[in-house]
Amino acid sequence: MSEIILSILSVCGMMVLSQISPGPDVFFVFRTSLAQGYKRGLAVAFGINIGAFIQGVVVCTLGAYVLEQRWSHWLIYAAAAWLTYLAWKIFPKPHSAAAGELSSLPAEKESIPSLLLQGFLCNIFNIKCLLFIMSLSANPLRSHATLSWYAPALVGSLFITNMLGWCLWSGLLQLPPLRAAYLRHIRFIDGFFALFLFVFALLLIVH
Repeated sequence: MSEIILSILSVCGMMVLSQISPGPDVFFVFRTSLAQGYKRGLAVAFGINIGAFIQGVVVCTLGAYVLEQRWSHWLIYAAAAWLTYLAWKIFPKPHSAAAGELSSLPAEKESIPSLLLQGFLCNIFNIKCLLFIMSLSANPLRSHATLSWYAPALVGSLFITNMLGWCLWSGLLQLPPLRAAYLRHIRFIDGFFALFLFVFALLLIVH
């Protein structure tokens, strides 16, 4: 039993650490937390986590079947289109307020349901997240294939630890020094986030 628990904890630990590695989900949560606050950052994170939960279920049931289908490339194109849209949305616009003016202006905040949906779409179209979950869980699932409860336990554990991880990282981004730095360099940081989202979109199509 201790070996089984250790295998679940190791997979969950890798997922939490992956939340601070460059990727569309990470950039979207971090940018929203910095620009719109903790609650809205968590709304995006929760939407992302619902998508990750569905991907975990897919991995534990259908596995690689979906990605082997002839129509699977349309999922990749849809993912690239969505990331491109997010990049355009985040990229600083010419008519936006100057960085120095933002400290005196109320932040333009989107509704929590809208951000939750955007987070969900960002993740459910993130094919690389599906592959990452598959690569982490393939061996443990194979090793404990005789245990009918192992796959549901793994998916449930991933959902809980992912949300805890997002709560931690989003909370850290509320620290005054980090938020002050964001306000000082908002155009550069938003441009950086947008550029990386666009790069991820291109990589999806190229590979």
